[in-house]
Amino acid sequence: MGETRKLISSSFIVFAGTIVGSVFSYLFNMLMGRYLGPREYGEMTALMSLLMIISVAGGAILTITMRYSSELYTTQRSWALKKLLRVLTKYVYFISFAILLICLALSKPIADYFSIGSLVPVFIAFASLIFGLVMSVNKGFLQGAQRFTAVSAIGVLEMAFRLTLGIILVKVGFQVSGALAAVVLATAISYFITFWPIERVFANFKQDKTAKNYSFDKREILGYSWPAFLASVLLVIAINLDIILVKHYFSPQDAGIYAAISTIAKIILYVTAPVVTVMFPMVSERTTKGNKHYSIFLFSLLFVLVGALLVLGLYVIAPAKIITILYGAQYVSFFYLLPEIGMAILLYSLINLLVNYYLVIKNFTFIWFFIASELLQIIAISIWHPSIVVVVRIIIVTFALLFGIMFGYYLVSKKSQISAFIRGEEF
Repeated sequence: MGETRKLISSSFIVFAGTIVGSVFSYLFNMLMGRYLGPREYGEMTALMSLLMIISVAGGAILTITMRYSSELYTTQRSWALKKLLRVLTKYVYFISFAILLICLALSKPIADYFSIGSLVPVFIAFASLIFGLVMSVNKGFLQGAQRFTAVSAIGVLEMAFRLTLGIILVKVGFQVSGALAAVVLATAISYFITFWPIERVFANFKQDKTAKNYSFDKREILGYSWPAFLASVLLVIAINLDIILVKHYFSPQDAGIYAAISTIAKIILYVTAPVVTVMFPMVSERTTKGNKHYSIFLFSLLFVLVGALLVLGLYVIAPAKIITILYGAQYVSFFYLLPEIGMAILLYSLINLLVNYYLVIKNFTFIWFFIASELLQIIAISIWHPSIVVVVRIIIVTFALLFGIMFGYYLVSKKSQISAFIRGEEF
């Protein structure tokens, strides 16, 4: 059970960093909600949700970097690892500027879609793409090298910078633009900080000149990139689609209140995400060495489920109290939505773990299930959205269906290994 203890201890490190970072993140969202009011806070969250979807390539970049840096780190190929980092950084900078130019050209229709009067907040939000995407390369490298303490510390610093700068800029009078500028500046500062732990990783390597002329199998990496990209797109759409659709179909006031409650519900994701962060490089390491990894996955699934249920229990017991404490009485009118949105986030957390597991073992069948589920969700909500409650319940049903299919596929494909696990055999 050595690997299980490592999973638990490493998850705790990432969890501790995530909790501290989440405190800063929720203070940021809470204070921005209080300072800006529901209408302007709705604008901020809508733009940030859209930005997450636009910058979806970041998730794919992180996954690709983590997957291949983990393989090279496990086999101690330092020169190849340096080359991977250098090449990916160059290409990602090119991609980020290309996406930025496209987004800037579409700023006016985006502002009109969200009923935002000024283009300035839209421009500022898109500016975060400059460092946001390339940051994924460095984070993916550190996770692949299993530097979980560094990953946690950088996450905490980024959220702390965002909170501090956000308070200053909004109080000075920049309103929504100031809140979004804080996100941009915090990302840029954190990106430069990541180079310190990266240098320490290479400092601990022995000289590996035999791999200096290492050449990557570009076709193999490209073949992995497309599924990783599609998975990132689907995950980001799934977690942000509700806010965008509610902002479009309902009043600005209701959309702002919903955004606050949805943000509270996502605490479940922050609590469970560290397990996924740790599981990925651990499964990758065992796969590279030719070892079995099924126990790591099953324990990870159990930890995510238990952690999510604990938080969801609090939402069921005292939803109004939680909303009042975090956002204030002006957001409490939709308190009854918190347990239901929390259930949707619980299912999403399980789906997120399954997606990452399938990516690390290079089994991409799940993508077709995910696409079908998201199309069903979008079509259903677009056709039928008489109330926000109906929208949330459609999301719950489609997420439950997707998780059931994905986990059922796993059970069918791993029958023999699961039987061995139940018998208590060593993996």
